[in-house]
Amino acid sequence: MTDRFTQVERPKDRGNAAQSKKTYLKIKVFIIAGLFCAAMNVTAQQLYTDTFRLQDQPTTADIDLVLLDMIAQQSAQIHAGDTVDTLSIAEIMRMDSIERELREIDSLRTANANLMTQKLEQLPTIAVEKSWVKDEVEDRNDVLQAIRNMRSPWRREATVMLQITQNYVTSNWYQGGSSSFAGLGIAKGQVSYISDRFTWENTGEWRIGGSTVSADSLHKVNTTDDLFRIYSKANLRIVPKLFTSISAEIETRLLPTYKSNSMELKSAPFSPFRFNAAFGIDYKPVKNLSISVSPVSYKVIHIADTARVLSTDYGLEAGQRTQHNIGSSVRVEYTWKPVREVALETKFFCYTNYHHVELDLEVNCDFIINRFLSAQLMLHPRYDSSVIMTGDTHAKIQFRELLSVGFAHKFR
Repeated sequence: MTDRFTQVERPKDRGNAAQSKKTYLKIKVFIIAGLFCAAMNVTAQQLYTDTFRLQDQPTTADIDLVLLDMIAQQSAQIHAGDTVDTLSIAEIMRMDSIERELREIDSLRTANANLMTQKLEQLPTIAVEKSWVKDEVEDRNDVLQAIRNMRSPWRREATVMLQITQNYVTSNWYQGGSSSFAGLGIAKGQVSYISDRFTWENTGEWRIGGSTVSADSLHKVNTTDDLFRIYSKANLRIVPKLFTSISAEIETRLLPTYKSNSMELKSAPFSPFRFNAAFGIDYKPVKNLSISVSPVSYKVIHIADTARVLSTDYGLEAGQRTQHNIGSSVRVEYTWKPVREVALETKFFCYTNYHHVELDLEVNCDFIINRFLSAQLMLHPRYDSSVIMTGDTHAKIQFRELLSVGFAHKFR
């Protein structure tokens, strides 16, 4: 029985062993699953914690909010009486932007005012010339001319003068004498270009005068003055007050001039005709003073009508039509205006070809009575060693003087 019992119990023992094995496997699986879940839970908590930490870190939007809060506090201090609570962020930003714009506008206005002050300090002072007689029109013209000179480098000016002298004497006048009528017309013009480094001066002059003298039975009108002259000079600055200079001058007659009670011509149109060209330096130490020294100078004298005009009266040989000379020259020009009504203009010219010398001094003094009346005094001595008049043995000083009163007007 024991054996059968034993035999019967063995299957049960096997079953119990199998059951125990399954139970062990289940427990093992549960343990592994538990461990896995625990690990997953820890990982999930770490991920959650990391995510929470990332969310706690300040972002760009948070920094902007902090800055906006600082701006709001600053704006609250700027705008007295306002509080941050009563102003929205947009309003604070708008008001702060307006405040910055106002400050920028004030800064620009200050800078502009300083710039204008500097420009005004650099502008030349417009001063009215001294005058014996108060003339508001002339003062206004001086100011307008100064403004034009500031706006443009070109200078333009013209003067027209007309003087008339009349004298009548009857045939039985106890002192004797003869009736006469004389007139003189002068037209001058000047066009110049003036800049810091370069100047170009151009002047033109035409003088024509005539008189009637009852004692001259051959001519109803005698030419007393006839001169047409154009002068041009260009300067390029080397150093302050010193310029490289090149100049040219044309001078001639346009009307015939006869000797008194004679049909002998003293001069004729383009007889003589003079041309001077010079190259050198121009020194301007003060205003209205020019000293030109030209080591190289070229002069031409031409007589168009050699049949009726004596060439020897102008330094040429008898019958010679044209003479060319190369030498040196000096020219000095000075204008002095102590007051508006007085203008003293002096021109000195010296030329030599190292055989002969020519000296020419012209002094003109204009006295302005008013805007339409003026008086003029001219002194003109001259010496040319090459000119020996008929009947003389050597050259002599030539002299001319003129005093006249009449109409005068200036155009600018």
